Amino acid sequence: MKRDFLKLSVAIACGSLMACSNPKFGLPEKQDNFSQSVAYNNKVDILWIIDNSASMLQPQRNLSSQLTSLVSTLNSLKMDYHMAVVTTSMGGALPDGGKFIGTPKYVTSSTPDLLNNLANRMTIGEGGSNNERGLESMAAALSPSYLANEGKGFLRNDALLVVIALSDEDDKSAVSDPVNYYTNFLDKLKAPWIDGSRSWLFNFIGVLQDSSACRTFSNYAEVGLTFMEMAKKTNGSQESICNNNLAGAVSNIRARIYQILTDFKLSSKPVIESITVKINGVNIARNTTNGWDYIAATNSVRFYGSAVPAADASVKVDFKPAEAN
Repeated sequence: MKRDFLKLSVAIACGSLMACSNPKFGLPEKQDNFSQSVAYNNKVDILWIIDNSASMLQPQRNLSSQLTSLVSTLNSLKMDYHMAVVTTSMGGALPDGGKFIGTPKYVTSSTPDLLNNLANRMTIGEGGSNNERGLESMAAALSPSYLANEGKGFLRNDALLVVIALSDEDDKSAVSDPVNYYTNFLDKLKAPWIDGSRSWLFNFIGVLQDSSACRTFSNYAEVGLTFMEMAKKTNGSQESICNNNLAGAVSNIRARIYQILTDFKLSSKPVIESITVKINGVNIARNTTNGWDYIAATNSVRFYGSAVPAADASVKVDFKPAEAN
């Protein structure tokens, strides 16, 4: 096929997010005819790190109140998700960190009374240690020994791992360089996607700056510098805990998860004006509210709002390769 007159057509045969027997993340190598079929994976494993020290019961309740919206959207997009909860308490009178809270040890879309089940384990109370070691707790729960026994089945090699930490203080895990230590831990735990990008995402809901508003909200408010640096490693969301409504925080984290799972990476640089996108045969406009946009930094098409495709949607992206000019 002559490339001078070629218009590239890329179709997602298995749906934009649907897991197939051999899921791939990104596009296979470019072929002469520029036509590929890609199976996107809709699997996501979500680990919540919940601070259960003094002053944290209300933030736990605020976060739990947003679970209906989160789970509803996960279900509407036909995500295949696992969710587990760990606390930050690795010592003190209630050393319940380093293991998944509740029974069953993780929940899925088929867990009976899912919302109440998840909310109960996230509103764990304030009896934990005031020496918050959330990253240490995360690493213990994701260790090979724990995952081979009590935590078996939670972590999947072909799923995106999402960590969400909720705390009104900074992490105090007992290592000299926690950001690099736990970044390396997660890099070793989760192999990168085919395009080399990380297959894990860290998000933080906490104190982002030292302000009177936060000190009024919590007597224990401390800027979460370590958690914030962990989030920066994957461009994860950093959201404020210093109000009684965490709807915006959860919405932003949810959007970041969908971006990673649904960003459609192109096989070559396009003539941007030539890009057209169809979902289930319907043309989708280019806009960042309920449409798509081209992300030059990653050479991908990103979906927004109501245009984020479900796992079984038929998505077609057409464009003229820039190299054809």
